[in-house]
Amino acid sequence: MLIVKANRNPFPVDYGLCNMTVTVYHDGGDGTYTRVVYRNAFLEHRKVQNIDRTGSQQVNSFLLVLPCSEQLVYVGDKVMRGEGPEISTREAWAAFVPAKVPGLVIVRSVDLKYWRDRLVHLEAAG
Repeated sequence: MLIVKANRNPFPVDYGLCNMTVTVYHDGGDGTYTRVVYRNAFLEHRKVQNIDRTGSQQVNSFLLVLPCSEQLVYVGDKVMRGEGPEISTREAWAAFVPAKVPGLVIVRSVDLKYWRDRLVHLEAAG
């Protein structure tokens, strides 16, 4: 007798925590700026203590997990939690920096995660 159980999640990880809204901004390099809102993301901000010979300093970092079947985030993109404002000019892009916009982060690395030769999510960090 063969028993088959339905597996609601065909992937080896549970994306139940990917229930946050984030906005990703991308500079097209030709004066165009793309703003995309994703409602299936997980964004975690972290504070890390670095200790070196000059003493201790606090460093902010983040991890973004975004289930996807194609690459949606690139190094240099800007990310913020929630629905962020439209950015349409070079001046607005230049002023849209973490020092001036609370919660805004810049992607420094993107790691694509595959399962059975298929992209299932990406992890962006900075």
